[in-house]
Amino acid sequence: MATWHDVAELLLPWVDSDIQKLLDKYPQRNCVCVRIAPSPTGYLHFGSLFTALINWKYAKQNNGIFFLRIEDTDQKREVEWAATSLVQSLKKFWIEIDEWPLGENESDKWNYGPYIQSKRADFYKVFIKYLIEKWLAYPCWMSEDELNEIRDQQMKNKQIPGIYGEFSKYRNLSPDEVIAKFHEMWDTFSVIRFRSPADLTKKIIFSDELRWVVSMIDNYNDIVILKWDGLPTYHLAHIVDDTLMRTSLVMRWDEWLTSVPLHLQLFQSFGLTAPKYCHVAPISKLDEWKKRKLSKRHDPEADVRILFERWYSTQWLMDYILTLASSSFEDWRKDNQLAPFSEFNFELQKMWVAAPLFDETKLQWINNQYLSAISTDKLFDETLERAEWFDSEFAELLKSNPDYYKAAMNIERHTEKDPKRFTVYPDVNNQILFFDDENWKKWAETRKSLLSENENFSKLQDFVHTYIDEVKLEWVDTLWRFEQLKEIWKRFGYAANNAEFKEWWYVGKVGDLAMFLRIQLCNAKQTPDLFSLMCVMWKDRVVERLSEYLG
Repeated sequence: MATWHDVAELLLPWVDSDIQKLLDKYPQRNCVCVRIAPSPTGYLHFGSLFTALINWKYAKQNNGIFFLRIEDTDQKREVEWAATSLVQSLKKFWIEIDEWPLGENESDKWNYGPYIQSKRADFYKVFIKYLIEKWLAYPCWMSEDELNEIRDQQMKNKQIPGIYGEFSKYRNLSPDEVIAKFHEMWDTFSVIRFRSPADLTKKIIFSDELRWVVSMIDNYNDIVILKWDGLPTYHLAHIVDDTLMRTSLVMRWDEWLTSVPLHLQLFQSFGLTAPKYCHVAPISKLDEWKKRKLSKRHDPEADVRILFERWYSTQWLMDYILTLASSSFEDWRKDNQLAPFSEFNFELQKMWVAAPLFDETKLQWINNQYLSAISTDKLFDETLERAEWFDSEFAELLKSNPDYYKAAMNIERHTEKDPKRFTVYPDVNNQILFFDDENWKKWAETRKSLLSENENFSKLQDFVHTYIDEVKLEWVDTLWRFEQLKEIWKRFGYAANNAEFKEWWYVGKVGDLAMFLRIQLCNAKQTPDLFSLMCVMWKDRVVERLSEYLG
């Protein structure tokens, strides 16, 4: 008569280790140990950045370890470059990973790897073989058609869905029957299911670091723990990985809260102690006044690459995340306006239980406050740094004449108009580009189009001639030149100010000529202070650009 040991040897003949040997190989860490474990399916998601930040903060505040594990068991969705991109993105946010799978000399430096699940298949099979030997797991050859038929029957009869009890045709086979079935189905892949010990009438009570005490029906489902391709499902893989990597706290989305009874069953089946769990509500967004989970598929802002590369300050994007994470952060920020976010004391118990709402308007306000507060030198340095990462052509432009472009950035800095000036980094770029002569030349057609919208602009040749002549004679880097300019305007029949304007008396208003100068000098109807930017451009550049208008 066969035993379950015989079944385990038949199904997993090459597994010659045991759980205790693995536990001895990866001893307990005497510190807090947390992780993030994303799937390598694309660019860093805003939600992944959120969980990375709170895990990193928790580890650093407790002198612990923060590591990265790549969960790539669903290899159909894997993107080759995703893991490397994720690490690089986190570093740009000053989140330093203590242990990760892409470093040099991994085996010498970090003793708890490999850190990629697809390289840990042998570990999982040790644990699965143990479950089979203890009659806690069994092979299942049910086809997709059979599974669908069961699902339809359960729905029709209003039964609890899943594979359990009477619905699992292979659950109660004897070892001899399993072996016979194996030889009969030798050319058909099977999965391995966990044999749930639960009673549907039973409830379990467990603690959560954020939600305190949780009561829930015990797991009744015989879930798949090993797929036909030889890789485990998340349920088993994270049990094995967090055990051997000695994770002390698992922070994850609350969509996994209902799986805790199953996970506790698995830990108990191995005689292991589960780590602490902290289930966090996922980042949400309002969609037609209804909350839904922030999604890369539907929300471009969910892609951190877009938020970071194109728009927002690293420092204050992290500020915004901590606002979403902690109920005490905003009060702390009011008392520590320019302190780095790393100085904030993060507490799990002060996290929001309800799903935090992603609000880009608030994010823009936070970023605007930061860009308005920092010095022009720091603004230039940060703009250059981002340009070197993402826009090499613009970076070379800034480096070609730093003092000139700093002066351009500095227009209206720390004035009443300044808070409206820069909200996101493209605002800085837009204020810079028209100061560059080559860019200005490229936009000749734009200027012509804008000037053609006002027929009075075609009558300004005499004004431009006179203005150029007087500028060549005298150029003073002060705002009093505005008064001198108004005197020229009055000679050509324009009102010195809008209040004086009368259609039957004046050719036009001061604003008309100011608009002409903005368009001709800057290719735009809206610019920073006109005369400040003319002082930055200086005489020769102003004369050259106005001369173009004369042909």
